[in-house]
Amino acid sequence: MEEKFLKNINGYLLNNNFHKINTGIYDNVYFKTIGTNGYLIMPILKEEKYKELVKELDVFAYSILRKNNIGKIFIVKILVSKSFVPEDDVFFYEELELDENVISINWGVDLLNNKIVTKGNQPSKFLNIERYIQKSLKGSVKVNKKNYIVSKNCYATYSLMFIIILVHIFVFTFFERDDIIYYFGVSPTLVLDKEEYRLLTFLFLHSGLTHLLSNILSLYIFGTRIERYLGKIAFLLIFFVGGVTSGIFSLIFTRTYSIGASGAIFALESATLYFSIKERIKLDGLDYYTIGLLSIVGIVGSFSNDKVDNAGHIGGFLMGFLACFIYYNIVYKFLKNKKGYKGV
Repeated sequence: MEEKFLKNINGYLLNNNFHKINTGIYDNVYFKTIGTNGYLIMPILKEEKYKELVKELDVFAYSILRKNNIGKIFIVKILVSKSFVPEDDVFFYEELELDENVISINWGVDLLNNKIVTKGNQPSKFLNIERYIQKSLKGSVKVNKKNYIVSKNCYATYSLMFIIILVHIFVFTFFERDDIIYYFGVSPTLVLDKEEYRLLTFLFLHSGLTHLLSNILSLYIFGTRIERYLGKIAFLLIFFVGGVTSGIFSLIFTRTYSIGASGAIFALESATLYFSIKERIKLDGLDYYTIGLLSIVGIVGSFSNDKVDNAGHIGGFLMGFLACFIYYNIVYKFLKNKKGYKGV
């Protein structure tokens, strides 16, 4: 009975973006991050020395906190048994200290009565784990072995962020702001003057610190997700194709000088939205509802300022969606189905 429950909960956790980690202490430990928080799920069979095991797993949680850039770690310790005795109350009545960096949530699973046991100030619901437990008590689940993570690092995104910042420091040290826009921005006479290079140079230039920082933050949010889930090639392709398209839209519909990576970032944002919709998953805590809302706010907000290149934003957004559609259906699916593929 205990082993069947462990097998079932294993399936539900793996299917919901948790991954099993090697602690060197205990096998059934699952982990994932959402934003700056980490989440450890530990189904523990009630055996003679389970209290000692719980203490060792607490120490392990602190080690994860130290090794990773995580604000807090929530540990859901699930004690699994056919029966509980008064001596187990020490485990169940552990205080929930929300001000700590490591927060323990202690539950029990009564296998004979098919119910979750909570006592003291412990919550009865958390991160849908209670639903996984209830489903695990009722029946088995098939594990979805699909691995969504394509790239284990985001070096391409970080490198591009660094280059943009470096370029900003350099040009504002040696050039006047108007000269930067005039010589390297998208120009209304770009085609006539045969200065197509401007469709690339304008992406690395920003009008001021606020413009730069807002784009760097957005590049981090959406760039890292595209790179992790679709790979470095997809990230660079969507950024540059979306950026060039935003420049072309600016050239056609705005007919003015324009600089900034906003159009390319809108392309990454729409690509993130498309992928999240297709796979029905959260991308590091962002679901397609949230991404869609951010997209609407970004597009609508750009019309509130007459100095913002709305055409460039829309062009980048549309091309990002299209580029991701093509890449996802032709390249991504092929590579993910290819045996031994580990990402790029």
